Amino acid sequence: MQLEDYFDFLAPDDIRIKGTRIGIEHILYQYIHRAQTPEAIAERYRTVTLEQVYATILYYLHNQVSVSA
Repeated sequence: MQLEDYFDFLAPDDIRIKGTRIGIEHILYQYIHRAQTPEAIAERYRTVTLEQVYATILYYLHNQVSVSA
């Protein structure tokens, strides 16, 4: 499975976790600004799996410039 398979790319500024209505910005806000662990984030967003949270963080780390824009 490719990392991009975890996401629905609706627009350049609208990337959602596949199968949910959760945008990656929600996960990344909790991770970056609130210093939440992936486990705590998965617990907060019950429709998202721990694997999806880790995939979102990894996607961000590989694409920081484009995601931050």
